[in-house]
Amino acid sequence: MMPDDTYHQVPYLTIPMAQTHPDRLASVARLFGMTPAPVGSCRVLEIGCGNGGNLIPMAYRIPGSHFTGIDLAEKAVGEGRRTVAELAMANVDLIAMDLREIDPSMGEFDYIIAHGVYSWIPDDLRDPLLDVCHERLAPQGVAFISYNALPGRYVRMMLRDMAIYHTRNCTDAGERIELARSFLRLFGEARVCEGAWQPMVEEEIQRTLDAKDGWFFHDDLAPINDSFYVRDFAARAARHSLQYLGDAQPHLMFDSRISLDWVNGDVIEREQYFDFLCLRPFRQTLLCGAEVRLERPAGPEQMDRFLFSSPARRSNGKFEGLNSVFLADPPEPVARVADALGATHPLPMAFDELLEFAVDREALRGILFTFISSGFAAFHTYAFAPMESAGSRPRASRLARWESVRTGTVTYSNHTMCKLDVMVRTLIELMDGTRGIDDLAAGLARLEGAPPLEDIRAQLPQVLTHMRHAGLLE
Repeated sequence: MMPDDTYHQVPYLTIPMAQTHPDRLASVARLFGMTPAPVGSCRVLEIGCGNGGNLIPMAYRIPGSHFTGIDLAEKAVGEGRRTVAELAMANVDLIAMDLREIDPSMGEFDYIIAHGVYSWIPDDLRDPLLDVCHERLAPQGVAFISYNALPGRYVRMMLRDMAIYHTRNCTDAGERIELARSFLRLFGEARVCEGAWQPMVEEEIQRTLDAKDGWFFHDDLAPINDSFYVRDFAARAARHSLQYLGDAQPHLMFDSRISLDWVNGDVIEREQYFDFLCLRPFRQTLLCGAEVRLERPAGPEQMDRFLFSSPARRSNGKFEGLNSVFLADPPEPVARVADALGATHPLPMAFDELLEFAVDREALRGILFTFISSGFAAFHTYAFAPMESAGSRPRASRLARWESVRTGTVTYSNHTMCKLDVMVRTLIELMDGTRGIDDLAAGLARLEGAPPLEDIRAQLPQVLTHMRHAGLLE
């Protein structure tokens, strides 16, 4: 929730975030025995929606659900409303308001999202945020709250303190950004830190410098930027009758790199020790009502409930999947399942569709549980249905055409963002439903530096198939 004056100074870029999608939240909920609302007919609230860059692509592809976004920044909300109008969407409401104004008149929500809010609001607003999650969440609802985590955030906190000190006498936003960046560059290039500090500092400085100005200004240079241990966040949530459900990055919930069987205590104790061991700097925590009965631990026997996806591809004798996870020399059934997922990505495949590639149901359960617990694949509850074919005169979706022109990116049906090159941007512009394959190929061939016409014509069917799978056609 950004004050409107700071948004006027430096706009905050709001983008699609797959980890906030109701399908992700529903999948983790179902994994632990909940019966969350169907993604295709649910109610979603995003607190801190900005200009709707995260919420609008969700709503566009799930017309049977309703999405509400709130934010203090009136200018950002106004931009989002114009986008909604241009895309002729009827299932999105963007409202300029304070989270403390959310009341029973807004009804219940199946999914509540608060990304990039908790660490950056005054402490006396954090309890009202948790109150909203408790009071406005449906009985089987899920809330997503992200925040800076300890102990992994300490290095970034140190750099932030230095940058804020260095810019303490500067009131112009642009000048503050440049002064802070120049100091961090100087710090990194000076190389006067002792021992192991230097590589750790350099890596964190580079992450900071790589951030876009809006993120750097509103996150690192913000007057409030607090970090929390997960144990303390969970305890505060419990005081609002909320319990820890899981993580929006599901593979981080499993002890895939080190066993934590020696940890005595509940799930929060294990989560806290894992944060200690991996120095996690950021958390994306899922909460549900304290009265909900959860089934732990999750295991292979639950895999029949889900669909699965992975960009799995063979590379130098290995498979590379999600999260830069590699499978080296996998057994043949594992390789067949990975190949099948890669062939349809980003579309998910149902458990029963994958049976033909495995030995039997039990073997497939084990393979898929390994895939999701390692981060190699994602699991889903919602089937993103593509068009059956591109047709003789392919037409890009209104959303794809809008995004391509204004941002140079598109949002896939799995809510991931893809940056476009000149060829694909031009193709999307040409695909207005009036041109056949030959006309599209001819239009692309006229671009400077384009491949020969016959090569473009030969590759177009494959490109269109990918775009169809990605949900970019209508």
